[in-house]
Order: sequence, then structure tokens, then C-alpha cells
Amino acid sequence: MSEHSEQDIVVDGDASSPTTTKTTMDEYKDMDEIDTDDLLDEAEITLKQPKKTLTKRKSKTGSTLTTTSTTRRSTRKSTTTATATAEKKKSTRKGKQVILPPPEDLEQANKSKKKQKEKVPVPEFNKERCQSLTQSNPDSFWQFHADSGYGMINQMNDTSSLTPVPTNMSDQAAITSMTLSSDGTLLATFSNIGAVKIWDIENDFKLVRKLRDIEEVNIDEFYCGKFASESQELLVTGGKLKDRHRWSNEDEDNHILRCPIKIFSIEENKVLSKLEGHMEEILCIKSLKFDNGNYYISTSQDGYIIKWHVEEDWITLKESTRMEDGETCMAFTVSFLPNTGNKYFMAACDEHLRLYDFEEAQLLRTFNELYSSYCDCGKFITWLDEPGRIQEQEEEENDVNVDKMEEDTKAPYSYFISRGAEMCDVDEGVSSIPNTCTLHKLVYPTETGGQFQLETVKKFKHEDYHANSWLVKITSNGRYILAPTIYGQIFVFNILTGQVTAILKEHEDLEVRDVIFHPYRPLIFSSGDDGFVKVYSYKATTVDEEADLDVGMSS
Repeated sequence: MSEHSEQDIVVDGDASSPTTTKTTMDEYKDMDEIDTDDLLDEAEITLKQPKKTLTKRKSKTGSTLTTTSTTRRSTRKSTTTATATAEKKKSTRKGKQVILPPPEDLEQANKSKKKQKEKVPVPEFNKERCQSLTQSNPDSFWQFHADSGYGMINQMNDTSSLTPVPTNMSDQAAITSMTLSSDGTLLATFSNIGAVKIWDIENDFKLVRKLRDIEEVNIDEFYCGKFASESQELLVTGGKLKDRHRWSNEDEDNHILRCPIKIFSIEENKVLSKLEGHMEEILCIKSLKFDNGNYYISTSQDGYIIKWHVEEDWITLKESTRMEDGETCMAFTVSFLPNTGNKYFMAACDEHLRLYDFEEAQLLRTFNELYSSYCDCGKFITWLDEPGRIQEQEEEENDVNVDKMEEDTKAPYSYFISRGAEMCDVDEGVSSIPNTCTLHKLVYPTETGGQFQLETVKKFKHEDYHANSWLVKITSNGRYILAPTIYGQIFVFNILTGQVTAILKEHEDLEVRDVIFHPYRPLIFSSGDDGFVKVYSYKATTVDEEADLDVGMSS
């Protein structure tokens, strides 16, 4: 085990006082700034007034967020600085200076503006369409949760404590995110030094491939990615591309270029295709099936959410479409609504949650100002311990003659968890407001033309839970929320009680970026700015339990 892996793990069933046990283990084509307001009008570019701008404040624990004055300066940082901005930077205006995007983007801006002027009507909820799509393409993600019977970790308390698993998964810089293959045998890690590593979960977590774009002459940073198909032959990646020979004083970093999505052949270790469209950092990528078609969807710091329709090979682009909203400054993560056939999705954007129609590529509704700074992570879950859930399931199983008419009039709903980054307004890079995770209930319309409703069910807080940077992801197994912090910890919230039942501490005192449950093995993975992936599993206390654990990890 690495020398960095000797840390504390806190696991306790008493939510009020966890105990500690020690364990050892752009491309803007160089267009000049033009000193006139007339060109802006001719280009028909719509500029937004930001509500606030966030800049970096250094601390011994890493970089976090802090407020500035009413400056309109656009601040763009790399992943390791973890700095959020609050305005679209594809067009930046300083007094009378205007930085224009390339002509092809001016054309796109003109089209978007004209479309907004036409006031395209918001599409109505289509119940029949959702039912048809769901029948032809049922959700697959929802089969994995704590009580699904697949072996996922389902209890985290004093009687079901976790311990680190010896591994040597690491990189030379921050590991910004991770993703598992569809069969759970491979783990891909993404680093901001231009590398993607593939690890074999079934073979002692050994490194089996290191992917790089060897033809890329600029600086590559990978922030996110996804195995593109069940064949596991392709990996789609996104992040940030910077000019190796050009410095930006404004950004205090190399000049950012257009940021393409790169599709790698894992076997050949080369880029097979690039999807061009984002002007800034790509923060989230997902692959999905919709209406018998193959799609990627991506979000970016440029504020755009783009769907990419690709051929059956998952490589060749048919067309790309931007979600029309004209409002978002920064788009972070997306999560598709259960039982809608992937027609609708929720996106964490700015300090809001926004509901989109994927098919029509339009914003349906904005749920406003959930957090003081940014709502930067969200996902739908199956809440296993929902009050009354077990009783309702038993009634459904025993009463086969449930009134069909009564069943059809019930409003379906799903649970959604979001995380917020808060403003740093005190010394040491810490906000006076601890971070918050929120459990929401999204109630679906019961008929075509109805409105979705979002209800706040519960907030998860702790005075020591601080994670004030974006590019931090939460996860859940339907019973617990795992929420990383800036201090190398992972807070474990019990969804039913709202209390902290455990604190995992294996990383150095730096930001933990990502954490995921393995879908069918008793494993949890976390990655962070210390450049390590940590793995946790149940602590075996007897020879029989060790044998059972080995079987569970190898089956």
C-alpha cells in the first residue's frame, strides 16, 4: 500500500458523535479585440449580466470559492483550482472591448437569437409518448441499488464498518472523475495531465491501459468520460484543451481553446473521432439510447448542453443539437427521469435545477435558486426507506385486484438528490454556510399538458461538511448519500434520518472529486486531488467472513 494510504476511517452508528478508529492501508482563431459597440450589435450576440462572479482563494486545504465585488471579469481556472465562474465566457465584454467568437459561432448565435425572438412555445408533457418510449426502452440503471440483491454495499454503520482495500491506483495529478464499464469489470480514471487510465477490477485493480491523444499538440486535460457501448471498446472523454504556446493573463492559465469530445478506441489506444461544439470545459458526458437511436449528451462551463446523435458504431456523428434555453451560464451534470424512456432530464445549472425535453431540445422549467452559489451535481435515485414504501409494495403484491382507474390517477414521482457549492466568505477558504445536499421529490403530471412539480423533502447538513468547489460529485445507493469534502473526507448521510452515520477518511487533506458504488460488488471507489483512487469494502472480522467477502468480490 502507498505511504499516502494511512489515514483515518470514521464509522459510527451514533449520528451525533462519530468515533475514530485507526486503520493502516478558440480556439478563437486569435481574433483581435475590437473597440466598438457597433460590431456587437451587428453580430447580434446576447450578453448576460452575471449575478455574481466567483474567484479562487488559496488555502492549506486547496482552492475553494469566494465572492468578489460586482466585477464582470470572467475568471476561468483549471480543474486543480476548482474555480467557478458566473457568466458565459464565449463572448466577454469589457467596457467597449468586444471579443468576438469565430464566424461560424456568430451564425449559430444569430440563429439562436432569432429563435428566441420567435418565442418558440414550450412543448407540453406528453404522457402517451413517454409510455411508448418506456415500453420500447425500459430503464436499466434502476436495477442497481442497496436492496437489489446484486451485492452492492447496503449498510454503513457501526455494525457494518468499512475498511480500505489495498490498491495502487494513482496518477501524477488530480484524478477528477471515474466511470465503470457496463459490466463492472473495468474502471476508467480521468486526470488533468492528459491521461485516462483503465484498471481491471477483477485482477487486483491492475492497470491495463493508459490512453493519450498522441496527435494532440496542445495541452489536454480530462475531466469526465464514459464507456460508450456495452462492448467496452470505446471510451468517450471530455475536458479542457489549452494552447501550449499562448498565455491568458485574465485566466492566469494557458489560453483555452475549443474543447472537443474525444472518442478513443481502447484497444488501439487512439482517438477515432472528435465531436466539436463546446467553447469551454466539458464537465459531464453520458451515453444513452433514445427511440432506437444512439446519443451522447454533454454539459460545459460555456453554459450549453448538447445532444449528439451518432451512428450505430457510436463514432460517426449524424447531427448535434444544443438545448434551447438562452439562460444557463454553467451546466454541470444531467440525470434522466425514470420511466420516461429518456425523453426528459434534469440538469444542475447555475444555482438552479432545470428540466429539459431531450427529444425537443428545449427547456421546460427552471426550479430557482436552490443554493447560494451553484447547484453542481444531481441524480435520480430509488429511495429504499421512503416512509410507507414497504407497506405499499406489500399491498400491491397481495391485492391483485387494485382498481386500475385509481392506479392511473395517482401522480407518479421520482426522488432526486442535488448538491450545492456555497460562497467562501471567511478566512482559510471556508464558507460560513456548510454545504448542503437536498432530497427532492419530482412529481410527474398525470395527463398530457400537465406540469412537473418539485418538492423539497429533506436537507442534509453538517457543520463540518464543506465542499465549496465545483467538479465534485455525490452518489447514492438508495439508502445513503456519499458526499465528498475539501478536506479529503467523505460524509455518509443516512437518507431516512438525515444524520451522518460515517465519515470515510483515506485521502490526503485535499479535495475528493468523485465517489461511486460498484453496482454488484461490496466496493466503493473515491478519487481526489491527491492523485489516488481509494477503495473501501466491508471489514471482515472472521475467517468465514473473509471467505464470503472474497467470493463477493470475485463473483
